[in-house]
Amino acid sequence: MNIIMAPDSFKGAMRSSLVAENLAAGWRKKRPGDKIFLCPLADGGEGTCEALTNALQGKIVQLNTHDALMRPISAGVGLAGDTAVIEAAAANGIELLTPDELNPFIASSYGVGELLLEMLTWPVAQIIIGIGGSATVDGGVGMLQALGARFFDADQQELPPGIGGGDLMKIESADFSQLPLALNKIKLLVACDVTNPLTGANGAATVFGPQKGATPKMVQIFEQNLQHWFKICEAKTEQPGDGAAGGIGFALRQILSAQIASGAELIINAARLPELLATADLIITGEGCSDLQTLQGKLCRMVSKKAAEFNVPCVLCSGAIGRNSAALFDHFAAVFSIAARPGTLTEAMADTAENLQNMGANLAGIFQH
Repeated sequence: MNIIMAPDSFKGAMRSSLVAENLAAGWRKKRPGDKIFLCPLADGGEGTCEALTNALQGKIVQLNTHDALMRPISAGVGLAGDTAVIEAAAANGIELLTPDELNPFIASSYGVGELLLEMLTWPVAQIIIGIGGSATVDGGVGMLQALGARFFDADQQELPPGIGGGDLMKIESADFSQLPLALNKIKLLVACDVTNPLTGANGAATVFGPQKGATPKMVQIFEQNLQHWFKICEAKTEQPGDGAAGGIGFALRQILSAQIASGAELIINAARLPELLATADLIITGEGCSDLQTLQGKLCRMVSKKAAEFNVPCVLCSGAIGRNSAALFDHFAAVFSIAARPGTLTEAMADTAENLQNMGANLAGIFQH
């Protein structure tokens, strides 16, 4: 049999490359003669830089930047020919903070702008930026500050670098005249894993704010702040993806004229998954937790759609399956949680490698004759 291991990262536990390797190791215990193709993927969030850079046969280098709390860190970025790859979460990612540190009121996307600014000095024609997994709800204002944008309060005093989501209402005017001219010469492509608008019931504050530590009261404040930011930009309409990464999608599209694309589709094609599917008997995908959001353009759903084009069964193996997720069975040949026993989230994450190998072995055992 020809088997493809094409998972996403298991957020907070393991990047997609190791997920694929552990599933494959388990499968080989039962069926060592099968041909296994490792195709680790991402959809714009954690693991995007590694997955996309490897797919493009490039290299990853380390750059100095700041995390969402404006602390100095090092972040990996990719270079493959004339294409550069940024993973926003390497700078403003929620994975970089402890649960006690989550505070979208002060969390800023400034470090993302620093990475982008450095990329503009490289000999590249295209920058791909994956924006999932952020700890911020700042509308991308921090990112724009790092690129040279200036923001002023009602007294015409410039706001300091590192604006967080709680300070957007302080902005009374903006000056984008100092943004780098190099931005006009480079194609900026946003790998985005969601289609949410900036504001409203499905917007950045309402849907993603609680995941980043926002209380119901904070969500209301963020919603008002993002609406204010929209007006400051004199924007006409919202577009799908504007709400991604706490509004970074909006700033990239509205201010930097970036093109927003499906991160999953972009990486699936770069990794040449269709070529592998042409001769495959089975494909296995997975993510940290699968629920109804999985069906909203997330990687695993995109993998199953692509597999269906080639009549290849697609099995979903995730860290957990959310409640009321029966609709998943309409899009996958089978749906499994790799969890082996009751326990805490911390225990489950610590057992990820073992559980993935056991799942790989169990699936292979089904095909033993």
